[in-house]
Amino acid sequence: MHTNNFDLDDAGGEESHGGGLFGLALVALAVGAGTALLFAPAQGAKTREVVGERLRGFRGEAESVISRVQRELHRREARRRQGRRSSALIGLAVGAGVAALLLPQSGAETRRQISAKLRRRKGDVEEAVDRVVRESQQESQPST
Repeated sequence: MHTNNFDLDDAGGEESHGGGLFGLALVALAVGAGTALLFAPAQGAKTREVVGERLRGFRGEAESVISRVQRELHRREARRRQGRRSSALIGLAVGAGVAALLLPQSGAETRRQISAKLRRRKGDVEEAVDRVVRESQQESQPST
């Protein structure tokens, strides 16, 4: 048997598939409706009532499940926040302890050194700003 020229596409092309699927859907709808009419265990009104009650029951159950899920998500988020706070406090305590053990001088001396460095940096920044202002003023003055 030669299968080299075997083609699965319909000779009608892509355009014929849409109508075929719609027709098939209509036939399936008709068969389903006919089957329901022949084998329905109760009248339509009674069936609708039963289905409505079950849907309301499902709705109540779904609301209950959603409520439980939301509570659990809130609990998990609260635990996660508490864990982050605890970690931050532990890190702060460990860092302070390590710093206290490893510092070569007292806290007061360290604060004085930091203040002195900040004052020097402030003076350096002020000098740089003054220099930039002077240079820009010199450039903006007309040459004579």
